[in-house]
Amino acid sequence: MYELTHNQAQNIVNKMMKDIPFNINIMDKTGIIIGSGNKERIGTLHHGAVAAIKQKKIVEIKKDEEFVKKGINLPIELNEAIIGVVGISGEVKETRPFANLVKSAVILLIEQSISLKKENLEKNLKQEFFNLITDPDTTYTKELMDQAAAYGITINKPSQIVYVEFPYKMDKEILTNFPSFKTSNHSYCIVVQEANKIEFLQEQIQKQFPDAFISISKMNDKISEGFLQAKSAMRVLKGVFSNEKVISYSSCEFIADMAELQKKNSKAEMQVHLLDKNVELIKTLQVYLSCNLNANETASRLIIHRNTLNYRLHRIFKITGKDPKNILDLVDLIFILINRVK
Repeated sequence: MYELTHNQAQNIVNKMMKDIPFNINIMDKTGIIIGSGNKERIGTLHHGAVAAIKQKKIVEIKKDEEFVKKGINLPIELNEAIIGVVGISGEVKETRPFANLVKSAVILLIEQSISLKKENLEKNLKQEFFNLITDPDTTYTKELMDQAAAYGITINKPSQIVYVEFPYKMDKEILTNFPSFKTSNHSYCIVVQEANKIEFLQEQIQKQFPDAFISISKMNDKISEGFLQAKSAMRVLKGVFSNEKVISYSSCEFIADMAELQKKNSKAEMQVHLLDKNVELIKTLQVYLSCNLNANETASRLIIHRNTLNYRLHRIFKITGKDPKNILDLVDLIFILINRVK
């Protein structure tokens, strides 16, 4: 049987008393007050509620007595079982018109709470499953295979991961025909087990969310491998390419893997944040790279004078100790850009 909690009962009382000009009490299935406009009564036995539970009907108390106050008490039924009682204190003839309205509202709020609890439970189970399949050390057991099938995944079938990040908080689900998992408030992971569907999915996401960033893994035997590839490719996309929205791991595999290795280097870690407060310099370096180090094209794209570009490149050199015009230093600058991205 469903059991009302103190927090749930008190929240319902607080909501109802904004619109009802009487004190409201909510009692559990034993008649103990667990929510009330009069906080001093919480934890005490409500005799009117005990009578309503025992008689399985509305109990009206028309005058105050030693252990009861006048008012109306209505059993709260859920799935044909009494889970508690709601009481409205006051003259019966004044509280009676509110009785069924309050009872219906309380039941509705309880059902909403149950539904939300169930939804949160399902989300937690889904998140636990996702954490398992993206852990490289997870063994594919029969139980995990069955669980995967429930989410539309054939666990031992090769798959690609489409990882999507948004520049804003995403509260709604991505509407696709593929298994998808929310990885943060700003990102989703989509599992695709049909290679010829990637282009279709990409177009679908771009049409629905034109501001989204998309990275695509290679086809892998384990979902965990694809997830790591897609995330490392996303870091390359957001770190290096200022005007791109889509990247595939296969197109940046070497630099993505090297950036992951660099991330573990303590000296490289110290350099990562050197350009953090210089958005202008970051943008300049990104455009410089996208223009294949062509200074004239870079200046044109940035709408600045060639001398201004040279000044900015020199500032990058001064701040980082890495010269953008030196190919070896430029590689280190690329890693700095990539490893800035979480």
